[in-house]
Amino acid sequence: MRTVPRLYEFFPGICLTTEEKVRKNLSQDKKNLSQVKKNLSQVKKNLSQSTKNLSQSTKNLSQSTKNLSQSTKNLSQSPKNLSQSTKTLSQRDTIPVKKCICKRFFLYQ
Repeated sequence: MRTVPRLYEFFPGICLTTEEKVRKNLSQDKKNLSQVKKNLSQVKKNLSQSTKNLSQSTKNLSQSTKNLSQSTKNLSQSPKNLSQSTKTLSQRDTIPVKKCICKRFFLYQ
C-alpha cells in the first residue's frame, strides 16, 4: 500500500485540522462520484427501456394505421357491394312463377 504524503510535508505550518478537512472532502467527493456513476447507470437503463417502449409504440401505431387503411378500403367498397346485392335481389324478384294445380305451391322456373 502506498503512503499518501501529508500536507504539512508540502506546506510547513499548515494545521492538521485543515489537512483533515481536505482528506474528508476528498473522501466525500469520491462517494459523490460513486453515486453519480450509479445514477448515470440508472439513467442509461431508463433510456434503454424508453427506447424499447417507443419502438413498440411505433410498431403499434404502424399496425393501427394499416388497420385503418384496410377499414377505409372496405368502407369504400361497401357501396359497390350494396349495389351488387340490390341488383341481385332485384333479379330474384323478377323470376317467373308458375302456379301448380294444387294452388298452394309455386314452382320457380
